[in-house]
Amino acid sequence: MDKIIVSGQCSKIGKTKFIEETINNLCGKIFALKAAVSEDKDDIIISVEEDLKNNEEKDTGRYLKAGVIKAAYLKSNLNNLAEGIDKIEENIEKDYDYKIYEGNNIIDFINPTFVIFLKNDNLEKKYSADKASRKADIIIDYSNGKKDIIFNTESIICYKAHLLADILGVSVGRIGKLLNEADIKIKGCQLGLF
Repeated sequence: MDKIIVSGQCSKIGKTKFIEETINNLCGKIFALKAAVSEDKDDIIISVEEDLKNNEEKDTGRYLKAGVIKAAYLKSNLNNLAEGIDKIEENIEKDYDYKIYEGNNIIDFINPTFVIFLKNDNLEKKYSADKASRKADIIIDYSNGKKDIIFNTESIICYKAHLLADILGVSVGRIGKLLNEADIKIKGCQLGLF
C-alpha cells in the first residue's frame, strides 16, 4: 500500500483539489484523510464517511465524489494528533491500494511513500509549512501561475518515479524527462526505463 501525503504552504492553496485530481489519476482502492490541527481543541474530532449524501461540500465529500472508498476528517491539537490517527487507522480496512493524507503535521506520524508540498510565494506561510517542505519529495510551485515541479532530492528510486507519474496522471516518459532536466539520478530501476 502506498501512503501519499499532500501538504502545503497555507490554507486555500489547493491541497484538496490536488487530491481530487490524484484520486482520479490512480487506479485501485483509495482511502483519504484530512488532518487539521487546532491548538484550541482539547478533544479529538473524527468523522469517517462512506456516503456522499449530506457531505458533498466538505473535503471528505469531495474525496468521495472523486472516487475514494472511504474518507475521514480528523481535528485535534498537535499533542492528540497521533492518537486520532491511530483511532482512524484501527477502524478502517487494511486492504487499500493507496492512502492519501492531507495536512502538514501528519508528516510526523505517518511513514509515507511519497510527500508532495504545494507552494505559492504570493501567499502567506503557515508555521508548519517549513517542516513539510523540507520532508517533501517534490514541491509543486504555483507562484508563477503555472504548475512547476521542483524535485526536493538528488535522487529518486524508480518505483517512486512511476508512482509520481500515476499521481500526476502523466506518462513515465514525461517524469523521466523532468528528472533528466533537473539532473536527478534514478536508483533501483525496475525495467531499464531510466
